[in-house]
Amino acid sequence: MPRDFLINALDIGSDKIRGMSVARKQDGQTMEVISFHSFPSMGLRKGMVIDAEKTTEKILALKRMMEGDCKRKINKIFLNIGGYHLFCKNGRGAVAISRADQKVSQEDIDRVVEDSRAVSLPFNKEVLEAYPREFIIDGEGGIKNPLGLRGIKLEAEVLNICAFSPYVKNLIDAATSADLEIMEVLPSPLAAAEAVLTPQQKELGVVIVDIGAGSTGIAVFEEESLLHLAVLPMGSSHISNDIAIALKTEIETAEKIKLKFGEYIFKKSSKKEKIEISPGEYFVFPVSKMAQAGRARITELLDLIQKELKKISKANVLPAGVVLTGGGAKLPGLVDFSKKTLDLPAKIGMPKGFIGIRSEPSFATICGLIIKGAKEESVDLPQTGFMKFFKRIFKTFLP
Repeated sequence: MPRDFLINALDIGSDKIRGMSVARKQDGQTMEVISFHSFPSMGLRKGMVIDAEKTTEKILALKRMMEGDCKRKINKIFLNIGGYHLFCKNGRGAVAISRADQKVSQEDIDRVVEDSRAVSLPFNKEVLEAYPREFIIDGEGGIKNPLGLRGIKLEAEVLNICAFSPYVKNLIDAATSADLEIMEVLPSPLAAAEAVLTPQQKELGVVIVDIGAGSTGIAVFEEESLLHLAVLPMGSSHISNDIAIALKTEIETAEKIKLKFGEYIFKKSSKKEKIEISPGEYFVFPVSKMAQAGRARITELLDLIQKELKKISKANVLPAGVVLTGGGAKLPGLVDFSKKTLDLPAKIGMPKGFIGIRSEPSFATICGLIIKGAKEESVDLPQTGFMKFFKRIFKTFLP
């Protein structure tokens, strides 16, 4: 396999930091995993890097293991950004079409998208990327690709993805201090969407729900455009915490109970169960208490998701429904409970086409980063909003 076909990604999560190196097969679709490792996270809270030095230690350890497997030095990486500091804001731009023949050029498209990024934000907040929803030429809207069309005035409606600059700086510092060049950064729910959503789902209307340990990211698509993005400060670890409090037991025991008996969260039961917490030592607990604590937290999370859908008038009206992914999506019974609560079709989304690792929802983000990297492997990366943003950050913070 040619060296240039190797794609590297890091998934920086609240619970784990994962690293993957993949070679793209000649069929252009199948990905052969050359290296895959993970470590418990350090320096993160709810998906946000709060201590860059501690995170760098883990990244360096992953990098060394990946280089050992790949038998080559790793310099370039595709990276995710997570945390509830991410938010979205609508933007609108307008420019005059510049060519004498009045045909829209790529330069015109780039200019109008850049103009749409000029939105008012609080101090220490930045627009990371602008995702076009539609283009308008001389008042005629609903245009997805205006390139080559004739007109006088070009406008764009976009969704700006924004973030808290200090957390972005910490993420950059953590990766660059490990001697890595950041090729591109994707918000975690968009990376997961790359791996588990089909073009048909994005066309019909779908919401991806990426349930991590410390936060849950959602992204809504319709007519292949990104309509909304939000990250909620609640994840699967909160369910474990609530169970631990309800049962008056250790977090580690509560996590084991959740994984083994999670299906009871969505059922009525008065029985008692037991779980081995050490050789010969068992913890006995009432299922009803565990279920009440877990169900209350999951209901709260789904209610927050419903509120986000109501903000954009998409509650109960997405034909492709809900795609649950991330480690928290593996909770038994969650799919059916989500169907009832959100009144939408629901399914588990798992990455496919990767040889060498099992297919499971907790790998969606890192697999999505690899897929994004594969799309860019043979061309120079465009100067997107993310890339321009990082160049500004580098100039500001790096020596």
